[in-house]
Amino acid sequence: MLLGHLAVRVPSAFLGTAYSFSRRPRINLLFARQSRSFGLAAAEKKVEDMDKVVDRSLHLLPNATPVVGLNCKAAFENLSPTERLYAHHLARASFEGSLIVFLQVSPESGGIFVLLHRLFSSESIEAVKEKALAAGFTEDEWQNFLVWTGSFYSNSGNYKGFGDSKFVPFLAPEKVQKMVSSSKAASIYPDLLSIYSAVERGIFSLDGRTAGLGFNDTGVSTYHSETVRKADSDLINRYMKEKNLEGWNTRLFKEEVNGKTILKIKFASTNVNVKDEDFEGVKVQLEKGDYAEILARTTAHLIKAGEYAATANQKAMINKYAEHFTSGEVNDHKDASRLWIKDVNPIVESYIGFIENYRDPAGVRSEFEGFVAAVNKETSKKFAHLVEKAEFILERLPWGKAYEKDTFLKPDFTALDIIAFGSSGIPAGINIPNYDDIRQNEGFKNVSLSNVISAMPKQKMNFISEEDENLIFEYNGKAFEVQVGLHELLGHGSGKLFQRNADGSFNFDKENTVDILTGGKVTSWYEPGETWGGLFGQLASAYEECRAEAVGYVLCCDADILRIFGHDGEFGQLIKYVNWLSEIRAGLLALEFYNADQQKWGQAHCWARYVLTKVVLEAGQGFVTIAETKDSEGGDDLSFKLDKTKIDTVGMPAVKEFLKKLQGYKSTADVKGATALFHKYGSVGPTELKWRDICIAKRKPRRIFVQPNTKLTADGQNVDLIVYPETTEGIISSFVDRYSSESICDLEKLWKADQKYFPAAYE
Repeated sequence: MLLGHLAVRVPSAFLGTAYSFSRRPRINLLFARQSRSFGLAAAEKKVEDMDKVVDRSLHLLPNATPVVGLNCKAAFENLSPTERLYAHHLARASFEGSLIVFLQVSPESGGIFVLLHRLFSSESIEAVKEKALAAGFTEDEWQNFLVWTGSFYSNSGNYKGFGDSKFVPFLAPEKVQKMVSSSKAASIYPDLLSIYSAVERGIFSLDGRTAGLGFNDTGVSTYHSETVRKADSDLINRYMKEKNLEGWNTRLFKEEVNGKTILKIKFASTNVNVKDEDFEGVKVQLEKGDYAEILARTTAHLIKAGEYAATANQKAMINKYAEHFTSGEVNDHKDASRLWIKDVNPIVESYIGFIENYRDPAGVRSEFEGFVAAVNKETSKKFAHLVEKAEFILERLPWGKAYEKDTFLKPDFTALDIIAFGSSGIPAGINIPNYDDIRQNEGFKNVSLSNVISAMPKQKMNFISEEDENLIFEYNGKAFEVQVGLHELLGHGSGKLFQRNADGSFNFDKENTVDILTGGKVTSWYEPGETWGGLFGQLASAYEECRAEAVGYVLCCDADILRIFGHDGEFGQLIKYVNWLSEIRAGLLALEFYNADQQKWGQAHCWARYVLTKVVLEAGQGFVTIAETKDSEGGDDLSFKLDKTKIDTVGMPAVKEFLKKLQGYKSTADVKGATALFHKYGSVGPTELKWRDICIAKRKPRRIFVQPNTKLTADGQNVDLIVYPETTEGIISSFVDRYSSESICDLEKLWKADQKYFPAAYE
């Protein structure tokens, strides 16, 4: 999946107090001054125990955060009434199911959602604002509360979907509490204040553990209960491998009962049952029924969507999705995915389930995701042409026929205008399904999300010349479309995994295949039951994104490929330059997402892009230069330059050689070699740490999306598209309109049931 284009210790408890500013970004001085003007000093005692070591300025959202809309009006209006009904119920299934994400992110996110929905559904946003101003909010503070709320909704929780770091409001907790207590919602819902009390700490707290996602001893994760450690996760991985189980739709909770350790694997399903057995001295309990109430609503809309399916295959696919959410069996979702691959060139495209495992610190469990979109026919023609040429283009990749799939299974590749996307973030492109056995042997699909790529706010760009900035403003959409196409189809869609089959045979010529890294025989491979994600764990996502990105860099240098996208001659060379410039620069900007305290990366795509930036820097010869300079105010700055005349002679060969290594280690299941390679280029030294400080000081806020809703007409025979303003108020209104009070009650019930597994969050 391709997404579009931090932590320094401080001694104080909150902003607005004395700091030691050595090696701190200048932006923190600004935030410190702003905090005093916002009247936050009064809040210091309240949160004194909440943030001993973390610089809060890195976790605050600017009031200037851009809001962009997903424009699908024309695509939706081109659908027939039956297609609109199909899309509507898939959108409803996706959005209902996405409430699960709030329970997957942090202990408090489910409760925060309930609080906000009741607050804003009980009276108008303007009426809530009046209560806030009466509670002592300034206009700036109210705007920050709106930005925080809109970001919470858009990220499906209070941790960034891109970056995994926590974001907190720029407010004193007492003011929020006062606003909530005086709201109309407080008079309607007697338990509203108790909900606020339960989540207040989670809203504002920041310390070394809660600042980012991770295993619960170093970060926050609700994929695991509070007491689960990596050793427990590793034990369960061994158990699941032995039992031939996959953990996509699971969570792992740990309990101690009568001196006996119980590791509970909770499967998402509407069916409820429990069975257990002993394994390596602990009791392993398999419990179905996680998120049952939410999945019941999801399944109901899927079944309804099936009534409007265009083909028998499409109807069978929808039914299999519903079976999966009912049974909790991954094989049902695999069967649905097989049918989805065969649903070629649909007018309405969708996929739903527990899909991406970026945010599980163990790299095993996946976030719920569901989307529905209408096909963008003109752009899809380009991708169809790319698919036709793909088998021949793959021969250009630097690993040879033995390292490529025996047969290239031509996938469906379409450009889509998203109508609804329920998850923690909206990507620019997707290559799915993620099941290794299906991808290797049966096929996959690629989608490019046209209205996501085009929804780009125009912001001042750091570190580049005005000329390069203008080029990116004008041509980045076209360049990014090329990168998405190559990344998804020929990046994620390429390469073979060497495997020993259950009968002892191999899926490659073991005696004659040459190890492309050593020149000798291949000596390692995937054993039966081993998967790419399971074996490579936390490294897998960033490593695979890096491999796919590198494929895009290399292949966009070929004139005939650029011609497929309509870019020929000098214009094609310009598009190539803009792609390399924007993507390699993104690797520098990615330093914002590196956690210096824990010395780890918080986002797979960022780590991947940084690695490639280090690769081209190592290539030397003046191809890429990053120089420390001063800005107009005398502050630290950077100058990023890429020599367009050396892309083919320096940049492309360096990336191509690195790409060969990535594929070599991946194909042969060489985790040790892959880890050493990736960490060599992914390490952040003293120079890069200084660059990181400058990137943080000058960082730009990421866009957040406001999505439309679909609504049945009064006669139930057609569907209207409800579009909202590109404002934070628009985001709030779209979420308030999206969910019924019954859905919110179900979410509240599940959130409260989870609380016993996260006691520290509610102390």
